[in-house]
Amino acid sequence: MKYEYRGWVIDATPEFSLGQFFAHARIIRASPDDDADTEMHIERNLAWFENEDEAIEVARQWAIEWIDARDDSVASTEAGLSTRQDDIAAKAPAR
Repeated sequence: MKYEYRGWVIDATPEFSLGQFFAHARIIRASPDDDADTEMHIERNLAWFENEDEAIEVARQWAIEWIDARDDSVASTEAGLSTRQDDIAAKAPAR
């Protein structure tokens, strides 16, 4: 199962082995710039289930939390940089 979320594609298709569904999350974000590399993260064997739908839902939720944590971290870093730059500009003497 593939889902789109915040610019990422989540592939939560489980692997079936030994009578169990193993939850996997493959998370991919392609850059709009053709020259830039595609970013990918793969998390394997999050858990195993007898039911395929449960494995898919666990992988999907894990991927959403990973994306949110990563994107919030990047946003916080960028906000911190602009705040520091604003502080520096405010403290600089006018010319």
